[in-house]
Amino acid sequence: MKLFSVLADDLEHCIVTGSSQVEIHHVFNGPNRSLSEKYGFLIPLRPDWHNFKPYSIHMDQEFDNSWKRYAQQYYETYIGSREDFIREFGKSYL
Repeated sequence: MKLFSVLADDLEHCIVTGSSQVEIHHVFNGPNRSLSEKYGFLIPLRPDWHNFKPYSIHMDQEFDNSWKRYAQQYYETYIGSREDFIREFGKSYL
């Protein structure tokens, strides 16, 4: 399955810095990782923005939740209702 993103122009450049050194972040991970791939809820992040640094998406809950909200807004605009989103992802982030 070829990965794609509906949240970023491309998966080759960090959405924050523009760097070409990227790791792909699944906006919804764990049991919802496959749903992130299905709907294109993926973003490219430079490794330090992805993991371990205090400002990284896995360490900064607000940064993480902001992308979850953005993905949910996309879902509700183009895919289904809030109820549909909750049924698939388990809860609302809005």
